[in-house]
Amino acid sequence: MKPVINTLSFILILILIACTSSTSGCISLQDQMGENNGQTDGGTIALEKIINITWQWAGMIETSSGNQSVVPNKDSYTLKFQPDGTYSITTDCNSGSGTYATDGHNLTIEPGVITLVYCGDESLEPQYLLSLWRITSMTLEDGQLLLSVENKTEKMLFINA
Repeated sequence: MKPVINTLSFILILILIACTSSTSGCISLQDQMGENNGQTDGGTIALEKIINITWQWAGMIETSSGNQSVVPNKDSYTLKFQPDGTYSITTDCNSGSGTYATDGHNLTIEPGVITLVYCGDESLEPQYLLSLWRITSMTLEDGQLLLSVENKTEKMLFINA
């Protein structure tokens, strides 16, 4: 019986060595992602690159023409993703929260609860909220968050506050 135990012990040691050597060649998630603003080669964004950041809505970009409109009071329109799948928003006179889902590229922002103060005729709140709730994907470019609207003809541009 002793040779069988020695053989089993030897096999277990070999398995442990194989497992250890195979995992020592692994690289960290950060190494896999490189220095491409948090995006991997597949275009996905590491969640830690967008969460716990107050993003300010800076404008809209028409993807076909490249024209950009600017939000005059970008600090009044914010979006903040939390690691637990929730977000918070502010507009020029309201605030709210809801849930989001992402795989690092595709993004959906579900309408949540929001206060109901009338912001006035000059407010961009209706456009902001409607666009947010129609988002389908995201990219990071030069530290700016670009959220694609479902019709793919517009992108919401956000900057880090």
